[in-house]
Amino acid sequence: MDAGDWDARYRERPDPWGQDPAGTITQRLAGRTPGRAVDLACGDGRHARWLRRSGWTVTGVDYSAVAIEQARATDPDGGIDWQVGDVTQWTPDGPVDLVLMSFLHLPTDELAAQIARAAQWLGPDGTLLYLGHSLENYHRGVGGPPDPTILPTVADLASAAEGLRVHALEHVCRPAGDGVAVDILLEASRWGLATHR
Repeated sequence: MDAGDWDARYRERPDPWGQDPAGTITQRLAGRTPGRAVDLACGDGRHARWLRRSGWTVTGVDYSAVAIEQARATDPDGGIDWQVGDVTQWTPDGPVDLVLMSFLHLPTDELAAQIARAAQWLGPDGTLLYLGHSLENYHRGVGGPPDPTILPTVADLASAAEGLRVHALEHVCRPAGDGVAVDILLEASRWGLATHR
């Protein structure tokens, strides 16, 4: 889907995923020391708003102008920096403490490149957190995109994280309607240890 398709989708059904952040994200990030966060493909901003309420300084980026317009409308104090942009081209203006990529689905080679690119934005103690629908969901779960070429496997994300310090790489099963959805999670950071030759 291109930006125009997403604009139409958000016009047709505002707030498509509800106001609450994904439980997996809140569980992984609860208790973290807030810093500067980027929410890539933020949609209408449910995760960015939660991060802001948790004390983070947040930039939310999405290529749907309609989604960003809706996100701004739910941020009355203007505390979040909302930007319309193609996440595969966008770059922050300095190091960040968290890159959140929630349900950003690209062809798996493009997703791997985006994960590697986003990891370069991390400061010394920064974290990259990816959560999306897994290819396993296409075969065993419910919901999610019907296109298997944009659904990563554990192997895809392991390859994407090559050279990073991986803290978690796992399937996450969650109730979804009458069934179970199978998500996939990657949490990684840059290596901060001195290397020896």
